[in-house]
Amino acid sequence: MARFFHSRYLMFMLLTCFFAKPVWSTTALEVENGCEHGTSCQLDGRSYQVKTPSSWDGKSPLPVLMHFHGWGRTGRNVLNNPRITEATDKHGFLLVAPDGLGKSWDFWGKASRDTPFAQAILKNLKTKWPIDENKIYLSGFSYGSAMAWRLACESGQDFAGLLAIAGTLWQQEDIECQAGPINITHVHGLKDNVMSLPRGNSNNPLKGIELWRRTNECQIEPDTVEKINIFTCHHWTGCNSGKETSICLHDYGHMIPKGWLDIALAKIKKM
Repeated sequence: MARFFHSRYLMFMLLTCFFAKPVWSTTALEVENGCEHGTSCQLDGRSYQVKTPSSWDGKSPLPVLMHFHGWGRTGRNVLNNPRITEATDKHGFLLVAPDGLGKSWDFWGKASRDTPFAQAILKNLKTKWPIDENKIYLSGFSYGSAMAWRLACESGQDFAGLLAIAGTLWQQEDIECQAGPINITHVHGLKDNVMSLPRGNSNNPLKGIELWRRTNECQIEPDTVEKINIFTCHHWTGCNSGKETSICLHDYGHMIPKGWLDIALAKIKKM
């Protein structure tokens, strides 16, 4: 199965070119921490990237978005993607982009080697930047989204919420999230043929969020459905766990939809 996704993903990447202009914010604190423009943050033989919001005063506590890159990419690609950086900059988030070993992630089975790496990053961040510990969010695209799902399952208590984009865990398996409930919003294209949305035997796209609907103790049918630009969003807001679960669908393929993170982060700021 992994080979299948690798080949599909490679084909997708060969057909897709990114001409995004890098967006950087360099502060004295970044230089002091050894993570300034063009330099990775080193941690126990591995690395991660950071970008502070341009409006940051250098001392106020920062909300955090930890975003996992797609297969074949690095954290530097995340920092060069305006569909991510423009949203985090606008809403004042510290963007954190871990670098995967071999430009990929270990999410297929339990006890991922990348879970302790992400936990170590969080601890390291708190020694370098003033972090708002109540506003640490998790995200990812494609393989990175599946990694974000895995991390939320294994260490969800460390995060205020999950914003997943175009990648899930295989839900045909008997997967349980030991870390318990977490607020989640997942977005996926109905025409995605790189990491297709799990639909089950009934071909129901809402099956794609079933793991979190079950973990968050939500009823089968969503409480509300709303249209937001190109997205049709199904919301479970009355879950017994007190956590909210949403899946937003669009009629396109495998991508980070333009404007999506802006919408998601704006909603977070209102909560």
